[in-house]
This record gives sequence, structure tokens and C-alpha cells, in this order.
Amino acid sequence: MKYSLSGLWQLSPLTDLSIPQDDISFPGSLSQCLPVELSEEVIASQEWHLMHDIEVDEAFLSYSAIDLVLEGIDFYAEVRLNGFALFDCDQRQSVYRKDILPFLTVGRNRFEILFLHSEDDDLLCDDAPRQDDQCLLGRLPYNPYRPEIGIWREPHLQCQTHVRLTSITTEQVWHYGGGCEVLVNLHFSLLKPGLVSARIKFDGRIYSVPIDVMKNEASALFQVDAPVTSEGCENDTDCLYTVEVDLDGLHHCIQVPLSVNNQVSHFPL
Repeated sequence: MKYSLSGLWQLSPLTDLSIPQDDISFPGSLSQCLPVELSEEVIASQEWHLMHDIEVDEAFLSYSAIDLVLEGIDFYAEVRLNGFALFDCDQRQSVYRKDILPFLTVGRNRFEILFLHSEDDDLLCDDAPRQDDQCLLGRLPYNPYRPEIGIWREPHLQCQTHVRLTSITTEQVWHYGGGCEVLVNLHFSLLKPGLVSARIKFDGRIYSVPIDVMKNEASALFQVDAPVTSEGCENDTDCLYTVEVDLDGLHHCIQVPLSVNNQVSHFPL
């Protein structure tokens, strides 16, 4: 299950305390709820505090894992839950993820994001992920989103019962007589044994793939009779194929170019 944390967040200044507090929703820039006379440069030069509360019950805590997912933060920020330091957004990766189930309690829970000036040392915590939660092929490299300070992707929680999908890879096998096959591989870690299957959609076809919890991956093979390759496109976005995966209550969507020269694609999650 996906639980949105898009809003409302209370925004408070930490530098110029004369700036009034206000509520804000994401994705978006901090400037959307600040006085119009504040330029983006002035906003970026100051420090800010974001606060968001959620109510949690026993049913919510029954999940095997609850991951906080943050993406689209281009400025240094410290993330906390109920006063505990979770991780720092330090431009070392594009997507930040952490299992917050141990920090949640029944009742009101408070998320905080502090946009601060980085001091180039580990101020809060050791945010190195556990080995069993890492994608063995690496994390998504950092790519800037927008020059304005804000959060440019919807913050959310991913509530999982049986498996955690860590990455999706695709492999292309091209035939000399024309056409190709696309192998979609799902890489996951086991959270709780049970009967679970993945729904994989590609090029208009859908396969239901049973998940063997004794393994860490599952796959589906798709035949493409008349592939549109990126080599023959002027605009790469017009030649992308969409892969959709539904697994353990969560929906994932990636876009894959078909190319004779680049036959393997890797998408860490």
C-alpha cells in the first residue's frame, strides 16, 4: 500500500523568524506559501523547518515493513521522525528510503524535514543501509530536479507485507530475422513468507508471475515482433516502452528504450 505524505506540512523559518508560518503541499517549492517579495535566492540562503503529523493505529503497524520514500530534494536536509534522526538528504543519491516501522507508535507521529546549511560531517546518524536492503547493482545516481528549494516528488510511505522490491532489470535478446525478446527481472528481499504474485505489464500484455519466496528474483519474458528502437527516433521519449509492476500492494512503473547497442537496463528502487 502507498500512503501519501504530500500535505499539509507546516513550514516555519529558522533564520528570519519574522516570516510567518504557513501550510504547504508537495510536490512544489517552498516559495508557493511564502511572501512574494522573497526571491528564490533569499529563500535558498535561509534555513527552514517542515513538520507533518499522521495518525497511526494497530492495523497500520501490522505491516512487515513501512518505508519512507523521499525524492526530488536538491538542497541539504535532515529528516526526523518522532525526534529520531532517519537520514540526511545530501545529494549522494536521487531517492532516499528507510524502513521506519521501528520508529512508529500508535497515535500521532511527527515527520520533520530541516533544510539546513551543510557542514560536511555526519551530524545526525549513520544512514548506511543494511546489507540485506541494498540493491546489489547500486543506487540511483543523483540528478538535480529544480533550482528552487523544495520537494519535487510526492513524499510517501510504502507499506509492505511479504516482499520488498529492490530493483527491476530488463534484458533484450535481438533476433537476426527481426524482432526481439525482453526479459523483465524483479529483484526483491523477503519480509514474510506467504502466497504472493507479481503482475507485470509490457507492450500491452500482462503476465501474472508467482513469487517463489525461497528465491530473490522472478522474471517474465515478452516477445516484441516489431520493436521501435531508440536508434531510429529523433526524440527518445517517443520510443520508450513502459513496464508496469504490481507487487504486494504497490505499483511501480519504469520506461525502457529498446536498443541493439544497449541491451541491459537497471532500475534501482
